[in-house]
Amino acid sequence: MRKIYVCMMFLFIGLCMNAQTQRDSYKFKEHQVDNFIKEVYGDQAQKLVFSNQKRYQTLRKLIVERMQIVRQADVRGKKYPKITNGGMLTMYNKNLKHEGFTSKSTFNPLKYNLEFFDINRLRVYRIDNTEYLLIIQPQPKLQN
Repeated sequence: MRKIYVCMMFLFIGLCMNAQTQRDSYKFKEHQVDNFIKEVYGDQAQKLVFSNQKRYQTLRKLIVERMQIVRQADVRGKKYPKITNGGMLTMYNKNLKHEGFTSKSTFNPLKYNLEFFDINRLRVYRIDNTEYLLIIQPQPKLQN
């Protein structure tokens, strides 16, 4: 009987640790994609993105499938480039501004001039002076 309790305790601890890890990671949602695109492309969004299904799907996959925000408490001493180092992507919307990081769910990574489409390696950027990192998975290679 004691072995059962010990096994249950380890199972419970494992589940608690897994739940805690998932809470510190945020994946973007499908419903955020259109708002992010509209904010960055402004009045050019329909012409440049929404009317081009391939470009839209590429941006949707980038946001929903390849990006996530992760909280890492010991980020302060590490050398991750800040998202603001490359500047803002103001080519289509001159009014785009850096507003600081207030929430994972409202943070728009498309606003920043980052390397989104690297096929060779994972990209990690520090979000301002916070404990949060933006992780961008490598672009999948095209299949012949």
